[in-house]
Amino acid sequence: MRKASGNRACALVLSIQSIRDPLMSTLMLDYALRLQERGGGLDILLVTEEPGPTVLEPGLAERMRRARITWRPLRYEIKGAQFLQRIRNIARLAWWSWRFTRGYAERTVVGFLSMASAYATLVRPFGFQRLVVVNFEPHSQYMRELGLWSERSMKYRVVRWSEDLEVRKADVIVAPATAVMEHVRAIRPDVEMHLQAVTIDVPANARNTAAGAEVRRRLALEGRTVLLYIGKFQGIYYSEAEYVAFMRTACAADPTVHHLIITHEEHRAPLLQAPGWSEVEARTTVLGPMAPEALRPYLSAADLGVIAVPPTPSQRFRSPVKTALYWAAGVPILIPEGVADDWWIARDEAVGIVVKDLPTMTGEDLRAGLARLRSTPVDVLRARCVEVAMRLRDTGHMVDLLARLIPVPPRRPGR
Repeated sequence: MRKASGNRACALVLSIQSIRDPLMSTLMLDYALRLQERGGGLDILLVTEEPGPTVLEPGLAERMRRARITWRPLRYEIKGAQFLQRIRNIARLAWWSWRFTRGYAERTVVGFLSMASAYATLVRPFGFQRLVVVNFEPHSQYMRELGLWSERSMKYRVVRWSEDLEVRKADVIVAPATAVMEHVRAIRPDVEMHLQAVTIDVPANARNTAAGAEVRRRLALEGRTVLLYIGKFQGIYYSEAEYVAFMRTACAADPTVHHLIITHEEHRAPLLQAPGWSEVEARTTVLGPMAPEALRPYLSAADLGVIAVPPTPSQRFRSPVKTALYWAAGVPILIPEGVADDWWIARDEAVGIVVKDLPTMTGEDLRAGLARLRSTPVDVLRARCVEVAMRLRDTGHMVDLLARLIPVPPRRPGR
């Protein structure tokens, strides 16, 4: 680890996601890199849980070295004894924290998402003056609503307790949605809190018209209204059968509709076996998963981006990354009412269609929504989507916020 200077600041950044997980690589890791590349007297120890390889690509390793980010992976086997692994990793974190913070004037621990923030809360006494929780969401409520955890289960009780503890112990909470702010205020009214939805590099995900046209040509989508969905099914998303029910309604509502789905291979068979698939098969293209940087041409080929999240009560706490990706590419969204803040932003900013629920949506709901969008010149609509993305969901805002929240002492003269 880097030798400390008494007039410098350090931050321990924690994530339970792998450094290669898109939630880490395109979000928190990108935030940290961009923060460091602005300059300043901050050293970062980045700790992630890794079920796989712990060797970085040379280009990323060198960029992190230049940015004064030291990476320490914690081994974590998904199928292993989870409780014992958690205890072991917390103990290692405590030791690393004590060693890392020695000699620094300012010491901050940052937890990314609520599960990692539980770690951050527990290791804070080992040398840190400040706890910052980024993108806090009450994960326990998702699991309870899904029926995966009962209110009496040990997992629910422990995670719910840890989430409440984070709120009580945090110095600052970055909330991804207004509902999260309300949830936190009910537990601790006086905590410093900032509203900032999940952000992405909007310019890097801007629409590539030529690449989009090539995708439409290659997939025979010219003249089609392309409804794009990128992501998973089941769990906190609609099931494959529910999504196919929505697809049937959309195809019946508008003869130009074509569905483009980019998802994991394990979802392909359930889609093809869902009731009514034969009715939409000829108007659907299903592609396998791809790296985040490969998505841009397909986003550029879309006319409407689908947020396939059911509007259960806890979904108001979310901030889907896909919304930001769609808007950055100039693509309006189709979203159920009650999901994140995105549903009312789509409505109020005229950058999407809001429906009560996808599987029960009527053909008239979609026709009316498409008519409203089509009443605006396409270039104007795309520019409006990008403007909303830049104003609300660009990573520059998150980096600006982190720069204010992580204390860094002023440089001494001559340094």
